[in-house]
Amino acid sequence: MNALSIGQTRAGNVCIVTLTGRIDSTSASDVMAELTRLISSGEKSILVDLGAVLYLTSAAFRALLVATNEAERRAAKLALCNLAGHVRELFEMGGLLDVFAIHNSRDEALKQLAGPHA
Repeated sequence: MNALSIGQTRAGNVCIVTLTGRIDSTSASDVMAELTRLISSGEKSILVDLGAVLYLTSAAFRALLVATNEAERRAAKLALCNLAGHVRELFEMGGLLDVFAIHNSRDEALKQLAGPHA
């Protein structure tokens, strides 16, 4: 399965966006559109689960960066979780591990996003 699918669930006040498949120059615009739509609709905590992403290109990083910047502009939080294997390596190679709020697991991310900031 190469096509990208975008799923959405909720855990309390956190909107969880699950991406599955490949994020390339074609599908990255869908990711960016969906994330910016959620942010502009008033979501304050968005978690992007990348555990089922098989492959991503620089277009995917750009989409995530645009969404992260938009979230900051609107005082919302956008975090990523479940970066594994090849996907995590791409983030490392791009020097992007410090650019995003990245959590190892969905549970860890939800604790961070749902809890008050200390």
